[in-house]
This record gives sequence, C-alpha cells and structure tokens, in this order.
Amino acid sequence: MRALTRLREEDICHVDEMLSEYDQRLCKRVGQGLAGIAAHSLGRSAEEFAGLRQHVSIGVIPIAYGQGIIHGFSRSVQKIIEFLGFNAFVTDQNNIAGLAEAAAKGAKIIFLADDDKFVAINVASGKVSDNGEATGRGYAAALDLMSGGLQGESVLLVGTGPVGTGAALFMAARGAQVFAYDVSADRVRQLQQLIPGVEAVRHIGDALSVCKLVVEATPAANTINKKYITPATMIAAPGIPLGLDQHCCLLLGDRWIHDVLEIGVATMLFTVLAD
Repeated sequence: MRALTRLREEDICHVDEMLSEYDQRLCKRVGQGLAGIAAHSLGRSAEEFAGLRQHVSIGVIPIAYGQGIIHGFSRSVQKIIEFLGFNAFVTDQNNIAGLAEAAAKGAKIIFLADDDKFVAINVASGKVSDNGEATGRGYAAALDLMSGGLQGESVLLVGTGPVGTGAALFMAARGAQVFAYDVSADRVRQLQQLIPGVEAVRHIGDALSVCKLVVEATPAANTINKKYITPATMIAAPGIPLGLDQHCCLLLGDRWIHDVLEIGVATMLFTVLAD
C-alpha cells in the first residue's frame, strides 16, 4: 500500500496495539511524537491542528480490486488517525460504493489505497497528499528533530523513489547537503534535476564515511553494514523491509526510526488539513 512496496498483513497486525508505546519511543528519540513530527514536516506545531479535531470526520475506504484488500490495513489507518485525536471510520462498503458511503456520512477527508497509490484527499479544498512523498517528508522531519537540525549537515539518501524524493525536498529546504544513492543512476539524475545541489554517490560505504545522518528509503533489507555505524550515526528508515539488520539497530541504540504506517499517515493527514 506504500509506494515503496506492498505491505503484508504481518507488517501491520499490531500497529493499533503499539501506538501509545511507539509515540513514547518517538518522544524519547526525537523529542516529538507523531503529531509533532507531522506538524514539523510542514513547518508548523501540533497545537495548530488541535482545534480541528472535533470538526473533521475522516473516512477510510477499502479498495478491493488489484491484489485485493490487505487485512487490517484500513483499520490500522483509522486507529492512527484516532490516536491523533480525530474522528475516523472505515466504510462498510468497498470501492466506489465505499466512496459514496463516506460522502453520505459527511467525511471531509478520505483515505484510500490500491496496489500503486495511497492518498488522502480533502474533499472541500481538493488538496491531495500522496503517501510516498508524505512518508519521506515525515521521516526527514524526524531526522531534523533528532539531529538538532539539518542546516549545514551532510545527509546520505539511500533510495530516490517517491519516498526518497519527498525526504530530499524537505532536507534540501532545511539547508542540508544531500548525497543520493540509488541502484538506478537515472533516478538519481532525475532527483538532481529536481533539486539542484544533490550529489550522486556511487558507493554507499564511501558516503557513510562522510555522512553520519542517513535516510534509508529502499525496499531492500540489509542495505547498511554495521561497520559504518558510529556513535554519531542517526538513521531514519522508512523503507520496507527495514534496511538495517539487528546488529545495526543494537549499535544505533535510540538513534534510529522505523515504522510501517504511522509517520506517513500522520503526515498525510496534517498535509491535507493545512491551509
């Protein structure tokens, strides 16, 4: 359901049960919870969105075509939105019937996903937030908070798809020097055309010797070797599966961030709510 890869039921089956614990972990590692990170990705504070909580109804519509519904996906999205303090419901009907149901129930914002696209839409304003871009921006915002600021910092971006591009746009805007690696040199060149100043990297290892801040945005496991982890390394890892092995995670301690839906959904919601 994320642009990077197709989620599996086992990826999301415990999301709703762990939201409070995960939010506390984010606060410890980043200094902000989900709402704070999502707001920071927009240059705002979480308090600016608090007044909307009782006035916005959000419908989550299951889409059944393509490879079909991932069991638990819609409910997980609903629970993340509710954790942020908003009213949300999953429609009883799927597809177009679900869209009609959401409209009839007064949904002001709708979330829906198929095999290729996951979006949030503000019905009134027409504003659309794509999960790939929002996830990348949210994780980059988390890295900005965790590191004390990206201004003047060298950051390695591994993976330049939609998520990586969203992260790069945020990081460049915050004054970071972005070094980009992707198995596709063409995608790196496309990113360079979009964001002047991005530097291409041929070997991850060479870049990790320079960059202590990393966004790992690939759909591949074990992309980063533990030998490159230092006491200064910080990693935001939106990729699924996680691009870090257990050894990397142990060495990083509290200096890494990863989830399957939470930061992306929170950032999508705040994006379509923002003026």
